[in-house]
Amino acid sequence: MTGWPGWSERDTLVLPVGDAPPGAPVDVFGRRFDPKDELHVTLVGTALGRELRSVFGTRLEAATRPAFEVLDWSIGRTGAGALIEMPGRRDDGARGTLASIVEFVDLPAMAHFHRWLGGLVGRQLPVPPAHITLYTDGCAKGIGIATARKLRGITRARIDVRALADR
Repeated sequence: MTGWPGWSERDTLVLPVGDAPPGAPVDVFGRRFDPKDELHVTLVGTALGRELRSVFGTRLEAATRPAFEVLDWSIGRTGAGALIEMPGRRDDGARGTLASIVEFVDLPAMAHFHRWLGGLVGRQLPVPPAHITLYTDGCAKGIGIATARKLRGITRARIDVRALADR
């Protein structure tokens, strides 16, 4: 059983992935990507987390933890990934292109949890594409992907992430 990870100070909820992060940078399409220092799946991003916080305040954990704890949070690594990029402010403060390499995962509990959260806020919520950010360029924390529509708009290439380890 997966233990409750708790809400972050930024009102996000992330599921830690027990696998070790990649060990070394990779070069993909002429760009160098640095490995993430830890791996997780973002279950609730900042925007939804802030909305839930505004509704529940200090009762946020009590309102959301029971639903989390009844679900099976097993993660199935797929090896299927994508290079995503978008304009934004880089970690050095300059405007430019932010990029990440993500791996899509099987996480059936994500859809159940978001349906339940939708019931709390009184509307249907989009289910974020379940993924792990493996590598980044320009943005060490990665790029938020709140919806499948956003993912389609920022995907530049499909990648077999298992092949990256062989480079």
